[in-house]
Amino acid sequence: MTTKFGPDLELPAEMRAIAEKNVAQARQAFETLFHNAREAVGDTEGRIEEVRSGINDLRQKAIGLMEANVEASFDFLHKLVSAKNPQEMLSAQAEFLTSQMKSVAEQAKSFGEEAKSLGESTVRTFDEHARALGERLKTLAASAAQSAQSAAQDFKNVSETAVRDAKATADHAATTAAQVTDPSQGH
Repeated sequence: MTTKFGPDLELPAEMRAIAEKNVAQARQAFETLFHNAREAVGDTEGRIEEVRSGINDLRQKAIGLMEANVEASFDFLHKLVSAKNPQEMLSAQAEFLTSQMKSVAEQAKSFGEEAKSLGESTVRTFDEHARALGERLKTLAASAAQSAQSAAQDFKNVSETAVRDAKATADHAATTAAQVTDPSQGH
């Protein structure tokens, strides 16, 4: 391991290799994170569009039901105006009220079932989406933890090697210094 001290301090090749490896791993982790974020946003937009479409369908149904009720009211008014006597008027009114009560009950039931179905579908869709996002995050976290653990182990190995090399260099320097001060110990 090469080490230079002073103004030209040089990073040992092993540490540089580990740093480059860790930068590449970090870049890959962020690219994966951003890829997953883009997918999640796309999935969310798709699911929101499904809900929006369901709401639009429900709104159109509500408008259709209102139109049917208004049309029935105009038909009733036409019959009422066309009635020749009070008995025909009362008969038309009774028929209209009976018909409308039945119609409104059926409409409410149908509309309620569709609204309930849309609500359940929406909850299910977003629940599935949230679970999928949770799994993605769990996978990313595990990958990040693995990368961090690998980097820590690499740095530990390089540090241990650096300590051994520094100790060997210090021992060698001490031996050389002792030999220089006492030439008789050299042999």
